[in-house]
Amino acid sequence: MKKVTKAAALVLTMAMMVSTLVACGDSADATTDAANTETTASDDAAAETAGTEAEASDTTAMTKTEGVITFGTNAEFPPFEFVASSGVIDQYDGIDMAIAKQIAEENGMTAAVENMEFDSLLIALQNGQIDAAIAGMTVTEERLESVDFSTPYYTATQVMIVKEDSDIASAADMADKKICVVQGYTGEICVKDMGYPYEAFKKGTEAVMELVNGKCDVVVIDSATAQKYISDNEGLKIVEDSAAFESEEYAIAVKKGNTALLDMINKAIEAKLADGTISELGVKYTEETTIE
Repeated sequence: MKKVTKAAALVLTMAMMVSTLVACGDSADATTDAANTETTASDDAAAETAGTEAEASDTTAMTKTEGVITFGTNAEFPPFEFVASSGVIDQYDGIDMAIAKQIAEENGMTAAVENMEFDSLLIALQNGQIDAAIAGMTVTEERLESVDFSTPYYTATQVMIVKEDSDIASAADMADKKICVVQGYTGEICVKDMGYPYEAFKKGTEAVMELVNGKCDVVVIDSATAQKYISDNEGLKIVEDSAAFESEEYAIAVKKGNTALLDMINKAIEAKLADGTISELGVKYTEETTIE
């Protein structure tokens, strides 16, 4: 009887041990599952946080100062940009300045302007000194290697400004003439490609004054700017040569890879082209504004 009792007790003890082991196993599995669940949730939360931080970082990186788009320009290119007693952005006025201000304001931001030499604009853009360059800048393959361009907003061509009694009727007639251009502008590139000697000035007004004062025979410059200069200076006329000068497109340049800012600018430009805003600005600044 005692043997049977001991055997029964042994069986009972073993059963309890197995039961305990099973219970421990269930507890361990549950703990592991919980840990895995917590790890997954933690990973998801971390990923979400990282994504939010990355998104915030991208937004912050769009401009060098939060809430401000700093545009670089060369305010010597009427009617696109010039200095005035009261401009649309501080003392800066013109078609480009009006476009820049509207782009910023329509996106709840403020437009600021850094005025510098034309040749310095792309360097300043790459160095982060400015967020975008708007300066009647022509889109070229060479420039596309270092910056990204927006949707073009204006089409122009190079023309020749001469005195009304000039015998220059085509680009070929400049061969033996004294030519003036603006440093870094497309006009300089065109004249250089033609192989003609020339004198380059940092300001369009300086080049035109050379012509007015009889110190040169012709100024090669963008058509809209040429129109403004002859309207402000008597005795000058424009000579066109479509065979020598191809049309060109102006666009806003941004640092390569700054897609957030580029997309914002493109959206604004496309809307302004569609509703006629840019055409209206062209008429306003070409016909109604006097350059001081």
